[in-house]
Amino acid sequence: MTRNTHLGRGWNGGNWNMVFSGCTNAPATHCADHGGKPYTNVAASPIIAEKPYISENNGRWTLNIPRVEHNKVGPTNNF
Repeated sequence: MTRNTHLGRGWNGGNWNMVFSGCTNAPATHCADHGGKPYTNVAASPIIAEKPYISENNGRWTLNIPRVEHNKVGPTNNF
């Protein structure tokens, strides 16, 4: 399972069923009926909530709580 990631050079390989949700440059959905690798590609993650994280700026610590996002494609770049 890969979620909201940019796959720079695409994806190659895997086993069983590889699932991609909201990933850019992910392979198209493909059934493994004819010897290929089984991929499931969901174009956008319907709803996600990233984990809270702590940051420090000039000795001051802050708890950051990312907002809930809908129909998200690609990674969040504000960390």
